[in-house]
Amino acid sequence: MTAIPHAAEALTSALDRFERASVRLLGAVSGATSDDVGEQLVQVSAAKVQFSAGVALIHFSDEMWTALLDIRANDR
Repeated sequence: MTAIPHAAEALTSALDRFERASVRLLGAVSGATSDDVGEQLVQVSAAKVQFSAGVALIHFSDEMWTALLDIRANDR
């Protein structure tokens, strides 16, 4: 059992979200679209937080896996 596939999915989702918000932000700043600059900045920031959470999940999963292997090694 591993959390890595879920974390990878979260990372992919965050990157897609960041890309979409960045494109909309550029459109809003340049005047090419009527998107709200503030809303797009919030979306970019939210995507960054989502990505950070995915990375933290991978680190935690790795630490837990290492701890479980250590416990198993000490039982022998």
